[in-house]
Amino acid sequence: MNPSVVPSSAYCRWLAVPILWIALGLPRLGGQPAPSDPVVELPQFLVTDTRELPPPESWRYAQIPGFEILSNASERESLRLIRDFEAFRQALNLIWPVPQRPQRPTLLILCGRRNAYDAFAPDGPRPPDSASASRFLRNPEHSAIILDLQSKVLDVLGDDVGADPTGATDFSQISVDHNKQLYREYLFHLLGTASPRPPAWFEEGLAQLVMGMKVEKTRIIFGQIEESNSVSASAGAVAAVNSAAGSDDPDLTPQPGAPAEDRDFNVALFRRALVPMPVFLSVKHGAPETQNPLGNNRWAKQAYAFVHMCLYGRGGRHQQAFGNYLMRLSRGEEATEQLFKECFKLDYKTMELELRSYIQFTDYQARGIRATKGQSFDFVTQVDFREATQAEVGRIKGEALLLANKAEAARREFVAPYARGERDPELLASLGLVERAAGNDERARKLLEAAFVPTPATRGRAHFELARLRFAAAAANPGAGDKLSPAQAEAILAPLLAARTQPPAIAAVYETMADVWLASGLKPTREQVAYLFEGARQFPRRNPLAYKAAMVCAASGYTDEAKALIEYGKGHATNAEQVRQFDALQASLTTP
Repeated sequence: MNPSVVPSSAYCRWLAVPILWIALGLPRLGGQPAPSDPVVELPQFLVTDTRELPPPESWRYAQIPGFEILSNASERESLRLIRDFEAFRQALNLIWPVPQRPQRPTLLILCGRRNAYDAFAPDGPRPPDSASASRFLRNPEHSAIILDLQSKVLDVLGDDVGADPTGATDFSQISVDHNKQLYREYLFHLLGTASPRPPAWFEEGLAQLVMGMKVEKTRIIFGQIEESNSVSASAGAVAAVNSAAGSDDPDLTPQPGAPAEDRDFNVALFRRALVPMPVFLSVKHGAPETQNPLGNNRWAKQAYAFVHMCLYGRGGRHQQAFGNYLMRLSRGEEATEQLFKECFKLDYKTMELELRSYIQFTDYQARGIRATKGQSFDFVTQVDFREATQAEVGRIKGEALLLANKAEAARREFVAPYARGERDPELLASLGLVERAAGNDERARKLLEAAFVPTPATRGRAHFELARLRFAAAAANPGAGDKLSPAQAEAILAPLLAARTQPPAIAAVYETMADVWLASGLKPTREQVAYLFEGARQFPRRNPLAYKAAMVCAASGYTDEAKALIEYGKGHATNAEQVRQFDALQASLTTP
């Protein structure tokens, strides 16, 4: 096989996520507080339950581009995994360069001992033919990958038991390839910025493809699958021993079957019925089938087979139809059989037969890239682990638990280092946001003030919430009649300007800036007006933002800027009422 560079096509659009990033060439404001800011008295947390203050834990901490890493596995195992991961990331970027919008570092938690993964494991039942060794968790502002390095073999109650007549494989167990699990979750991380989100089957199929990428010194191969008659090295060794034990040699004892491995679709589905296409395509994000199906999960392997066939199989005859189908789904069209037939010219039943044929006889062409002759790919990454502070342990574990919808456990993680005297700004920001979400505004403000003074945390959401709390207090007691005083306005703008410089971008930050200027007699500078343009362009569908920004410019005497924002807002208006509001504002600019 001679791998060639992967061609661009419509099916890549969900990987090529656009970045809405406005490069105005303006100086960044650090959001440093004024010297007159008061000293903040932090709240007390009364610990009445010993479970709330567990003994300190020993974890290791490291950073790589885009990731904060917390590990309680051995340093040797952690270093090997992260170096392999960085080589994989760099290789994937050569195959599929994926632009990413600025965002907070993803949390990567490597659980290597003390059953640490159990705290993050999904609740509820799972399909009997799958198991969990990793999780990807996200919300619009943050994400985390948790990997179970402690588990080498997991129980899987599948229907493959007895499928191996030699007894060399025990299909009630599956061995865990931690590298592949990390690669799978990383793919979900890449797709997490896509809007709208791709269908669940597409995400899983692409993830299975990514897991199998081959990275060598002189070439990178994508889409290659294993031979259907291949067996794992461990199963082969067991088969050899058991074959010899069947002879008259009294010194040989038959060995139990080796744990099954996570196989490619052509092996995993060879003797298994397919999930009917209407059921297969209708599986939603978060359904049990999608919860890390480690094992020969029928739905996951069928997603792998379908995506692989459409991208690399059958001489490429399904590629264009596949791209059209994904494009129409991304535009919001319903996934009906009629839509499927319009794209593929096949009904569901015929496609099932086509897929079954492809599983039994997989004719395909893998893709890849070769290094320049005489050279090799150099994927060397410096990774430095150190002992994690208790603030880092509590913050990172707490943030991941919040993403896993385990709020009470998350709060305990945040409170424990705080109760021991840790005052790291990042920890204070996380704890302040938890208190804010719980409605404890007085306590939240004290924590968020401390996360901003004297060294601001790198947490835009925390600074935004602090600005909102300051705004509410100032609005209740304005210092210039019914208007905010310049000092009040500047105190609110300081954390907003800090939040503006920290990913991810938050539309409400810019709207609140406009609200502050409208509620005060403080006139923005031209540089600050440029921030309102920045916000309007980053969030074109947020029409009230453009309208408020135009009002600020009009009230401040920046008529040309106001007119430009009015035209921009009208061009992105979604209804007649919004257009009417912009027209009325434009008319007021010309009225004497």
